[in-house]
Amino acid sequence: MVSYDQTLKIKPDLHDAWYNRGVALYDLGRLEEAIASYNQALKIKPDYHEAWYNKACCYALLENVDLAIENLQQAINLNPKCREMAKTETDFDNIREDQRFQDLISR
Repeated sequence: MVSYDQTLKIKPDLHDAWYNRGVALYDLGRLEEAIASYNQALKIKPDYHEAWYNKACCYALLENVDLAIENLQQAINLNPKCREMAKTETDFDNIREDQRFQDLISR
């Protein structure tokens, strides 16, 4: 984590560093902080589908169905392969039965 923070002090507009910081925070279970890092990456690179997808995963784990679906929809809009990934992504297990989620992945 420290290395990402140091990198971002030097180059705060490096979207990959923000994204990777988010991944590290996700791995630590610090989901709200991960979302904040993904948001920073998206401010710099709004079409970064990986950040949208990972935000959707975080929101699903936090059981915020609305934001999970909203972010997943954005990821799919940017890269349709995200739909296939979501079908087996365990992070979505607790929202998988939601009709909106089912509609989104079955299109």
